Amino acid sequence: MILSELDRKRRSIVSYSIMELVDMYRNGQIATREINQLRVRSIKNYLLENALTNQIYLPPLVASCREGTFSVKEAAQLSIIDGTQRIVAFAQLEDSILKALKKDEEKVKQAYKLDSLMKDSAIAVQVFEGLTEAEESQLYLDINLRGKKVPLSKRISFDSRNNLNVITNQVLHTHQALRTAGVELEKRSINRPANKNLLSLSQLRQVIGIFMTGRVYVNIEEKVSSCPLASSEYITLIHLYLNELFEMFPPERMGDCTKCMLACYPLFVAVALYANDQMENQPIDHRKQLITTRMSKLKAVDWSPANPIWREFSGTYKGRPSVFQLSNDKHNIKAMVRWLYTL
Repeated sequence: MILSELDRKRRSIVSYSIMELVDMYRNGQIATREINQLRVRSIKNYLLENALTNQIYLPPLVASCREGTFSVKEAAQLSIIDGTQRIVAFAQLEDSILKALKKDEEKVKQAYKLDSLMKDSAIAVQVFEGLTEAEESQLYLDINLRGKKVPLSKRISFDSRNNLNVITNQVLHTHQALRTAGVELEKRSINRPANKNLLSLSQLRQVIGIFMTGRVYVNIEEKVSSCPLASSEYITLIHLYLNELFEMFPPERMGDCTKCMLACYPLFVAVALYANDQMENQPIDHRKQLITTRMSKLKAVDWSPANPIWREFSGTYKGRPSVFQLSNDKHNIKAMVRWLYTL
């Protein structure tokens, strides 16, 4: 939307209680955009998990009302421009709270606290008067497409709520050999052979996710909300694994794909999957023993690109100089895990 056009629209910031908004939504006084139930569920989980600490932060909703009804609190109808999923989450919280009351003691405490918070809390709504449907759509796009996404490195450094980010940050700063091998902080992927960092930060976080879930997930943050071990125990396991890994090849050269095939991310993932296979629900002592046993079997492997075994897996020659790089697909990774079991 052109800024001068938006400036001509009357607007105001109004505070609504959560219950007022829920009642208006249920009475058909709030028109919403398309509902994404996965996003709604994520918001409800966020509210429930952070209720006890009172650390819930929600940005203002953005809405419009008909021209001539700028006494906003008396407006018969609001059209939500940005905040549909938050409104729907508020409306569905009652069911979520009831379900939580049937679970463990911690969930019951969260449910009672959240119920109290929702009854006593309010949220700001920025209301524009007299926007056309096209202007509403343009404003929605501007809000959601023009905002700058928080870089992954900042999310990992500052996110104290997500266990995966906390563990990744701790491992990154405490394992010296990993720092020697190199972690690319700016790019999500690594261009071989020019970039000799062993992993990107995104790749490191995904590998750490394997220790928590036993699998590789694209949206890994959503899969680690409940894991059987404490964060400190996962850090212990990852340190043990990295120690074993860097005994097989010097860390200062492991990220050079002309020297070591572990610089190929699909093979690095396969080794992590092999070391953690069917162990995500095992106690830490058992996992430590198995990781040590499994990694010891790999110490005789020739990890150099000259080893003809790598050509038995899917891959192509890339880069300058041209080097063989393994294909990053799940079937190829599974084949490599099966091969590791034969050693």
